Amino acid sequence: MQIQIKPGVTLTVIPVSQFKNTQVSVHFLENASKKETSYRSLLANILETSSQKYRNQILVSQELSQLYGAGFGTSLMRKQNVHDLMFSLALPNDHYLASSEHVLDQGLDFLQEMIFNPLTENGQFHGQTYQRQQRNLVAYINALKDDKQSYAALQLQQLYFGAEDIQSVPTFGDAKQIAEIPNQALFKYYQKVLAQDRVEIFVVGDVVATQVQEIIQKWPLSERTNNHTDITRLNLARKEIQQKTEEQMIVQSKLDLAYQFPTNFRDETYYAGIVFNALFGGSPLSKLFLNVREKASLAYYATSNVDVFNGLMVVQTGINAQDKDRVLTIIDQQLKDIQNNDFSDDHLAQIKTGLISNYIGSLDAERSYTSRALTNRLVGSQTTTNEWVKAIQNVSRLEIVTVANQVQLQAIYFLSSGAKKHA
Repeated sequence: MQIQIKPGVTLTVIPVSQFKNTQVSVHFLENASKKETSYRSLLANILETSSQKYRNQILVSQELSQLYGAGFGTSLMRKQNVHDLMFSLALPNDHYLASSEHVLDQGLDFLQEMIFNPLTENGQFHGQTYQRQQRNLVAYINALKDDKQSYAALQLQQLYFGAEDIQSVPTFGDAKQIAEIPNQALFKYYQKVLAQDRVEIFVVGDVVATQVQEIIQKWPLSERTNNHTDITRLNLARKEIQQKTEEQMIVQSKLDLAYQFPTNFRDETYYAGIVFNALFGGSPLSKLFLNVREKASLAYYATSNVDVFNGLMVVQTGINAQDKDRVLTIIDQQLKDIQNNDFSDDHLAQIKTGLISNYIGSLDAERSYTSRALTNRLVGSQTTTNEWVKAIQNVSRLEIVTVANQVQLQAIYFLSSGAKKHA
């Protein structure tokens, strides 16, 4: 059930009775620039930790305990060029409590406090809180360099999109930029977010929509009519493959590849793209897993994943440095096999069964309802579970082969240990 609270502010209530919890999420959406991405990351960290009423993390935790162990947090996501600053709250459903307390009402009041009443002083965020969260976030981002799998993925992202593209910046922003954001500038940006961002609110659980609507309508959200959060398909096909190699003192080398992927979200090739990815490298039954990792023993891991909003497929592998060329060859061979229709009907049937099983299993998580509902709102279309399952079942071999033949290698990033083994 969708309810327009005000222009640019929409409440979606998803009434499901199988959960004992209620999931609430508030999404502030904007086509954020590279600079704004860093601002939003720091803003999420600050708003998560305190408010005027709950002046530190201890008081926030105590209030969550009073709400029967509710969980609260902020997070950041991006779907193509749309940046999502999200506040989420999970709390017990009133129906399962022995007392007559209205925990949902209290939880929504808590969310309102955390979003709209930050801890401030002299027209900006509380100084000590600001400085602490700024330092913590910079330290966290810098520490990601020690996670070589994540580091390699980010380097490939920059190589594929180019340094100037918004997609080259991770969702959590840039450490150097974050370290230089003035307190007053961030507070001014926070006010802009509240006034101008598109707002999507989702409540999933056994709730009464009118009860939720009555509370949300009291939140200090003004109408916003000029916010554009459109997802636009990227086309980055290049004639030459971009390549970059780094050498570090590490045990396991990382070889990551970026391909332009031909399918768009829910277009006529979308479901064939899902099946292709699962067959190629996106499942434990995939050709990459079975042949690169298991049969040839050339990789510690070998997976593929697809970002349909950006038309991107990424292959990630952990290998020994001396095996780079062999791994590239065998990865390419797996793609060629699918392009040449070289896979069995039994293998394809297993892939489809696994996809459907995972999809239906995800319905046991409240967050999956929110994620799908938000995507539906952004792209302006929706599909039922039965429609999704039927579409996967109906994907033909020819459709998979057609997708495979449109996949184009665009970038190769190699993080080498420098180690060489000699016979």
